[in-house]
Amino acid sequence: MTDKPWILLLLSVTMIFVLAGCNSGSTFSEQNPPPPPGSTLSITFSPAPAASVLVNATTPVTAVVNNDPTNAGVEWLLSCASGNCGSLSLPHTSSGQATVYTPPSTLTGNTEIVNIAGYASADQFKNVLTSITVTAFGNNLSGPYVLAAQAVDSSSNLYQFAGVLVLDGNGGVSSGEQTINYVNLSGAYVSETDSGVISQECSYFLGPDGRGTMTVAPANSGDIASVTFGIIYLSPSQALLVLTSITFKDARGATGVSGTGTMDAQTWTSSAPALSGGYAFVLSGVESGSPNAIGGVFNIDSLPNNPDNISGAGSVADQNFAGTVIADVRKLTGNAGNPDSFGGTMFNFNVVNPSTTFSPTTFQLTGYVVDGIRIKLIESDANNIVAGIALGQGSATGNFVDPTSFSGTYVFGVLGTDLANSNTTPSTLTSAGVVTADGQGDLTGQTNVVLVAAQADISFTLAGGSYGASPDTASTGRFFASFHGQVPNQAFGAKFLFYLTGNGTPALFLAFGENALYPFLGAGIAYPQSAPPLTFNGTYGLNFTQYSQSLFYENDGTGWMTANSTLSPPLSGIADVNLAFTFTPDLPFSGTYSAPSSNGVFSATLTGNNSVFDVSPFAGNFYIIDPGHGFWVETDSFNSAGTGTGVATFGYYAPQTAPQSPVGSSAKRRRR
Repeated sequence: MTDKPWILLLLSVTMIFVLAGCNSGSTFSEQNPPPPPGSTLSITFSPAPAASVLVNATTPVTAVVNNDPTNAGVEWLLSCASGNCGSLSLPHTSSGQATVYTPPSTLTGNTEIVNIAGYASADQFKNVLTSITVTAFGNNLSGPYVLAAQAVDSSSNLYQFAGVLVLDGNGGVSSGEQTINYVNLSGAYVSETDSGVISQECSYFLGPDGRGTMTVAPANSGDIASVTFGIIYLSPSQALLVLTSITFKDARGATGVSGTGTMDAQTWTSSAPALSGGYAFVLSGVESGSPNAIGGVFNIDSLPNNPDNISGAGSVADQNFAGTVIADVRKLTGNAGNPDSFGGTMFNFNVVNPSTTFSPTTFQLTGYVVDGIRIKLIESDANNIVAGIALGQGSATGNFVDPTSFSGTYVFGVLGTDLANSNTTPSTLTSAGVVTADGQGDLTGQTNVVLVAAQADISFTLAGGSYGASPDTASTGRFFASFHGQVPNQAFGAKFLFYLTGNGTPALFLAFGENALYPFLGAGIAYPQSAPPLTFNGTYGLNFTQYSQSLFYENDGTGWMTANSTLSPPLSGIADVNLAFTFTPDLPFSGTYSAPSSNGVFSATLTGNNSVFDVSPFAGNFYIIDPGHGFWVETDSFNSAGTGTGVATFGYYAPQTAPQSPVGSSAKRRRR
């Protein structure tokens, strides 16, 4: 359409030459011809078009052509820098008839300027042009956020991320600091830290239903060029992530990865007091190619300028390395630095008094402080690849002395490693449950455990479980808990090593199997369950991880779902899914669910095409933490014969508030 004025001009020039040829040799005297009558045709917008529009809205654009005896109307054209300009409902309209502009469903960042041109069909030299700014919902995420994520690629290589990103509220990442762990082309562990500078290529987009994308491009000289995430917005203080791809500067180029993560608003400031007191922590990852889980408590002495300010008194470490449990008394010493302006700090640990081998005996972690309680941790010495979280014990540091310190009902979740095949070819463990500690050493509850390599899907009511403090480390809030159940032809046993953070706050734990046929390891978190009623109704954000026994790949996704038992279907939602390392957004799913029991457990069946879930439909159990939060696991992975879907699913859900529209927007909203 843009070529038409040039075509008309070319025809006009050709006609002039033809007429000149016809007059050649004429006996009439040449005179300047009178000028042609002036064209009175004109075109104007009426009414004036909107200057901006939300990404989920539409706006009419109308032009009026005056003095057009042919009533030829208006032709419309879109243009923009990205090429993803949206659409017009009508490419041609009559004079005074509106065409409706619809923005693109996604943007590269938070805004896009789109040009709309209207040409008078009778004379395309007469035209009007307007620029409309399309705006997304990036203002809902603004300020510093602590990011933590973990992923794998098609070769089962592990990637870990932790850091702070400062979002500008307009689709840009203005600054930040991050640490990334991965395996390089030579097979060596690499830890890259980008301190204080993020590339200008960073951007994020947030749509009207809270789903979006984010690209982070480190500015350092390492091998990673960019990392791409999918986002599900929960609130201004938190978002869930799905990893979709990594682009390397080396020969790998773009590499598909699959994983999940979180992004939490950072409330810590550089004016906050120095870190001090006890912190429970758990880490998971690999060492020398084998699964590794570490947990413990480190106690930061409030002594300024003390080079060894992590006290050997009250600081302990435990480990499950490739199925070998090292859970006797391991004391930690070392030092913790003061956080920098982004809340990043360095921890150097020494494991002392080992009666057996603890690997490694020294290690370095980088921590990114979220608030006065939470620190996201990632190893940064390139010796191993482990990452996790530390939770402050506060005034309760060192005060746990007996089992009465652990009482109440907790909902726990763990995504770990099944070691039934071997230590070098591990598979997936998923588990969620609800457990009540009576304050006297006895446990009751209900749990689901899926071991993919062992082809076991275990669901049992816990009765007769037990727990107790380790005698010489009782002051650290460190407890063993034993769970027992029954699977075909074999008693099942699991032991959880809890690290308490005080009554009414989450507990961290290491998990490991007690039976030779069902070895596993993992690290997880247990939340205190709220008092009844325990309900499931509303709109939630969620993330999930699936592992396929037959296809040997991980499937990860984020999305939102609405639960309402009076609707049909009662459960519905949209997910953005990384399936077989291919990211596909906008995938619908639905489901049914039963009424929650008194302990907050209920069953559900989820249905979606195989681009959403590895199998469909599949059954699962949901475990309610409170009316807004919970874990969910698949329960039909394997039956007594070892057959079933062959897929293990673990997920988490949390309440989602709708993103707020930018101030001053009045365009008509499209329905979600």
